[in-house]
Amino acid sequence: MLPRVLVLASMLALFLASFIPPTAVSGGSSDVTIMTFQFRPSPIDVKAGTRVTWTNTDDITHTVTSGTPDSRDGQFNAPLSGKGATFSFTFAKAGTYGYFCDRHQSMRGEIRVK
Repeated sequence: MLPRVLVLASMLALFLASFIPPTAVSGGSSDVTIMTFQFRPSPIDVKAGTRVTWTNTDDITHTVTSGTPDSRDGQFNAPLSGKGATFSFTFAKAGTYGYFCDRHQSMRGEIRVK
């Protein structure tokens, strides 16, 4: 019975961890995963100079496009054509940066640079 309890506790911990917002990144890089039509985690907090890498784990093409669908800011617009595709961008200045998938505009994310 004890192993079953441990398995259930581990599964619950993993499930709950997906809902906990991330803390500020202290290093020089951070990762965002595209999974089941979502950017995870989002938002994320990073320090200026941090390189953020998005990785597509879905089988279809997504984009990482800066701004919003109604107000693109032109900083980046990268297609990620299928599983394993990546894109990286370094956020040099403090501010809040929104992004979205141009193909699936309900997919949105945010990077907060301090």
